[in-house]
Amino acid sequence: MASRRKKPARRPSRRPPRKQAAPAAETPPATGSGLAPEMQAVNTYLAVANVKASIDFLERTFGFTRGVVLPGVDGQPRYAEMRHGDSVVMLIPKGDGTSATGGAPALYTYVGDVDKALTKARAAGAGVSEAEDRPWGDRTATVTDPDGYRWVLSTFKKLVPFS
Repeated sequence: MASRRKKPARRPSRRPPRKQAAPAAETPPATGSGLAPEMQAVNTYLAVANVKASIDFLERTFGFTRGVVLPGVDGQPRYAEMRHGDSVVMLIPKGDGTSATGGAPALYTYVGDVDKALTKARAAGAGVSEAEDRPWGDRTATVTDPDGYRWVLSTFKKLVPFS
């Protein structure tokens, strides 16, 4: 019977341990949901008298934090995303004709395909606007339900840098 030799014990290495590469960021799977990054399926879209004052109020009173805040030509905020946990409240100035609703409050709702959703809304007898591609990267249309509530239907199309 052949004898087996024992391997000599390894001496501890004096080299620092190798750093493992950080795992690559996962790309979310394409789901066709139409959902913009960091947004919920349904978001509150409030038309307010003063966006800055509303930002301050939501921060001080309810602990909201600021997300995206875009200034208008006068330097005052014209759009803000206020965050509370996973929820988002979007603020726009009342009467702002450049907003998705012309400056009216609504529920900003992400859908897989705005145009298909509009077809269903029309068939259900809802008031609808025409869909249009917006400068912020969403394709939107406004639907008014039987109770008079406005729903901005939106499909995220592309990420647009904020300026």
